[in-house]
Amino acid sequence: MIRMRGWRFVCALSICAWLAGAERAEDWVRQGREFKAKGDAASALHAFERAASLDPRSAATEDEIGFLLAALNRRAEAIPHFEKAVALDPRFAPAHYHLGVAYWLQADPERSLAELQTAARLAPADPGYRFRLGSAYYETGHYPDALHELEEAARLRAKDPAIWNELGLTRQKQGDYRGAAEAYKRAVDLEPANLDVRNNLGLALANSRQAELALVQFHKVLEIDPTNETAQVNIGFTYLLRAELDKAVAQFRAVLVQRPTLAIAHYDLGLALKQKDDLEAARGELQRALELDPAMAEAHYTLGITDWQSGDFESAVHHMQAAVKLRADYAEAYFMLGTALKQKGDLEPAVTALREAIRLNPNDPGPYNTLGQALRQKGDAAASQAAFAEGARAKARKDTEQAQMMRGRK
Repeated sequence: MIRMRGWRFVCALSICAWLAGAERAEDWVRQGREFKAKGDAASALHAFERAASLDPRSAATEDEIGFLLAALNRRAEAIPHFEKAVALDPRFAPAHYHLGVAYWLQADPERSLAELQTAARLAPADPGYRFRLGSAYYETGHYPDALHELEEAARLRAKDPAIWNELGLTRQKQGDYRGAAEAYKRAVDLEPANLDVRNNLGLALANSRQAELALVQFHKVLEIDPTNETAQVNIGFTYLLRAELDKAVAQFRAVLVQRPTLAIAHYDLGLALKQKDDLEAARGELQRALELDPAMAEAHYTLGITDWQSGDFESAVHHMQAAVKLRADYAEAYFMLGTALKQKGDLEPAVTALREAIRLNPNDPGPYNTLGQALRQKGDAAASQAAFAEGARAKARKDTEQAQMMRGRK
């Protein structure tokens, strides 16, 4: 779920007796706004409902009624008022925005996105609308769209740490760790005490090969909170990225002495042991991670890789199938599932898995080449040649992007 701001008011019905004599809709609207400003949602709702009875064609009044109903945790009742508001005035951006929020909270992302898109189109200079739309795009996996909206939101409201953090998350999802680190740094500068964001910054620095700077951030977290397990694990992960495997193993084991049921520490320890070629010990840690967190798709994936390297293709298939069942967008697991199935001789399901890997990540040349091999084994020479050709194009694109990135670092 995206982090939608809720509606919060202290509700106590205190309609003044003299207000009963008000006869004009605008008088009730004025009083409703005064009650709303005081945090008296129930009284404000009464006033706006009275205004709506006197002027049933006001989109703004219907929107206020919906907003106040939502504030009173009557969300299902709020939605018809937002819908009526946009029907009365299709260009009234606040009603589209509130309706988008309400649909999201009702677990209806498709309709939510449509309304949030309309709100942002009608009021493109509103950073709140752009932020919420960007967050919705992020949560539904539309990362390029999320990036555009969040960058606009950050430009319009540069002092909001939440926007910069969300922008960092989005850049990270697209593999732009340096860009993510820049965004997290802005968020940390604005909110230095937010340890979650500081941990995010450290991880982005570690993943962009700035390990020393990453360790500085993790140690700053521990200065503020010496028991912060995320920072402790992240220190080990940074050692792992630097191939300082003995340090990584020691760090993860130290964490597990304090918290033996921390699944991520068992998982990372398994990774470190695997890189040290201690495969049996690695399997034990990865299996323990899954016992503690059965939804950890990455542990299935890493176990599958370990089994594949050992030549146990049957077990590799089992773990890759479990990984993609847990994470339907796991392109790497589909690639390895197709690879293991091909090596088992199960060519038809291998082709299906490899095509799914390509659909999820068309920029990775690996699945095209393995697909070409599987199709050739099936006797489909034309399709095999096409797959190899597309793989060559994907590799050329990737090489060009890497060359451009290297030039940008000079």
